[in-house]
Amino acid sequence: MATLSEIASSCGVSKATVSRVLNNDPSFSVADTTRELILHTASAMNYDISTKRKKTPKKISPSTDIAPLKIGILHFQLKSDPLTEDYDDYYHKLLFYITSALKQAKNAPPMEFHYIITDSYEALGNLDGLLIIGKMAFNPNHPLIRKIKYKIIIDYTAPNNAIDSVYADFPLAVELAIQHFHSIDLFNIGYIGSYDYITQFAQGQRIMQEDLRMIAFRNYCFQNGINPSEKMWIAREFTPEEGYRITTELIQKDLLPEALLYASDELTLGAYRAFQEHHIQIGKDISIISIDDMPYSKFLNPPLTTVSLNIPTIGEAVSFAFLSQIEGRAYPLTIHSPIQLTLRESCKSLN
Repeated sequence: MATLSEIASSCGVSKATVSRVLNNDPSFSVADTTRELILHTASAMNYDISTKRKKTPKKISPSTDIAPLKIGILHFQLKSDPLTEDYDDYYHKLLFYITSALKQAKNAPPMEFHYIITDSYEALGNLDGLLIIGKMAFNPNHPLIRKIKYKIIIDYTAPNNAIDSVYADFPLAVELAIQHFHSIDLFNIGYIGSYDYITQFAQGQRIMQEDLRMIAFRNYCFQNGINPSEKMWIAREFTPEEGYRITTELIQKDLLPEALLYASDELTLGAYRAFQEHHIQIGKDISIISIDDMPYSKFLNPPLTTVSLNIPTIGEAVSFAFLSQIEGRAYPLTIHSPIQLTLRESCKSLN
């Protein structure tokens, strides 16, 4: 069972806050969104809330006699507990919305979630279902995988479409960003992104491969007679530090285009700092679009125009696909979650 410290680290709050929320302390005031996040995270981590909350009389539901389905959660970062400080923020939010959608779905059977942090197929034994979150290569024909009735991979494609997949249409995201730049008369466009690192499950290694956003932007360059090497800069990884490093280099070498597409909000965070240090006004001197739309994007200065991956909708799509398997669907689905351009103030206006 998870500890209060692990839940606090996952939610980005103090241990005392977690304790008072789980104790249902009537004198403690906290935002509803924070309370909901703590309760859902504690539940997803199999924390027995009843041991902390004050006992209240409760009617016994007939469903209590139904054995819950054991659902494994396999995340690509296998070196540590996936809900510690090392957990990637995008996947943290994704996992939160997936488990929330599954628990809130009507007629969903009881489920208990188990985090798989061991890099071996043996860790997948005795599971009814499996949620594979992140970019991971695995053997769909392994006996222990085949034995699991309900399976889905999120944010990556399944080998040979062997199981359900739910992921964002990144080529479309790049297309939407470029179309908006063109609509405001910006044609000198650059791209800053990184590679994907694919975890080879049970093999103890990660393989670097080109990211779909990178491929889409390079194709745009080729189709328009643009030399990709002059408009694309590739970071080591999707981090603010790398966004800051590459953006600073472009500024210092006088290589800035009039518009930049960043492959993730994390890269853009570092870019904002670089532009501010060099007194370059985002939205006036340069226009920026990012892909993600993390919650902090609208609070940046200026607010960041993004192609929103709509994480809550991804959670709903996963819930729909997973529950339809439980209801009897026997063929695999591939679902592209809907995306949209969210206009804010980091791009210039035609005025």
